[in-house]
Formats: sequence, C-alpha cells, structure tokens
Amino acid sequence: MKENKYKNEDESAIEELNSLISLLASIDKEIELYALGGTAMVLAGHKPSTRDIDFLTTLEQSKLKELFSRIGLTEIDDIPICNKWIFKDKRLDIFYDESGMILGFPLTDRWKEKSKLINQTRKVKTFILNWEDIISTKLARGEPRDFEDILKIIKQENINLNNFEKDFKQRADVCAGSTKRCYENLDELKRRIKNA
Repeated sequence: MKENKYKNEDESAIEELNSLISLLASIDKEIELYALGGTAMVLAGHKPSTRDIDFLTTLEQSKLKELFSRIGLTEIDDIPICNKWIFKDKRLDIFYDESGMILGFPLTDRWKEKSKLINQTRKVKTFILNWEDIISTKLARGEPRDFEDILKIIKQENINLNNFEKDFKQRADVCAGSTKRCYENLDELKRRIKNA
C-alpha cells in the first residue's frame, strides 16, 4: 500500500469544480468531461471536497489545449497520458480516451455508456465515470485514501463485488502497472470490507 500523495495542498469543493465547468462553458464549444476519483465523488455528493482534480475527455489533446489556453489556463506539461494544467492555483489532470487507460489501468468495455451524465452547461457535458472504473483505478493505485474512498463508494452505490472482482482481475492481468500489486490491493480491500 502506498502513502497518500496529493497533487494539491488545498481541497477543491463542488463550487470550485462548478466554476471550472462554467468557465469552459463560456467558450461555447462541445466538450465531454468524465470526472474521475475524488472529483467524481465530490460531484456525486459522496464527499465534500478533493485535493485531486481529475477528468477524462473525449476531445483531442490539441483541441483541448487550444480551448484551455483561450480561457487562461496554464499548461504544465503536454504528456498525453496525463496532461497537467493550472486552474486557480490548483493542478488539473486531464486524461484522454484514446489510450483506453487511466494511469496504465484499462477502462471497462463500454465505459462511456456505463458513465452517468450529471450536468450539461451550454455545450459542456459533465459525466461521472462509471463507478467500476473509478474503484478499479483507485484500487490499482492503492493509497490509504483510495481504500477509504472505495469503501464509501461501495456503501453509496450498488456495486456487485463478485462481478467487480472478476472483471478487475481480468484487467489487472493486462495493465501497464504491477499486476501483483493490483492483486495485493484487492486482497487488502476484501480484508477491509470484511472488517468494516
């Protein structure tokens, strides 16, 4: 299990996330954003704030770069796996759907269809990435806060743990990270669920 490593010192609450979405909507261009991790949990009301602001988008990186530059966001790097920006002194991580992965862990088949549209502001559609992928990417990373978040999600959402475990193992076997660590984290999650 890893230690907690945050991208931002301060928390971001729903107001700040809505401010970002409103700013993007002012461009009047079609954008699809899929909230990941703690960002998804804040937007779903499962926790009050997050230190990590993470979205996946279906927009090409070059087009997103043009739009973000127009609204005054500052690009930190242009890595396609996880493109980093600054919004109100906070780091904003953008993942792109072409890779089909989040930090080396494969997304589920039909991940878009399984995700939930929670807001449309002008031409900006904001989704919560499906909970199976959110749990999987948190479990693959395996920091203490990830286990805490996963237990909250399991409690709040209708997650079939047997189906999840089977699917997680199949994807862990082909992930770009450590398959062994994924399996160890799954065992740790099952231990925590049993002891909860």
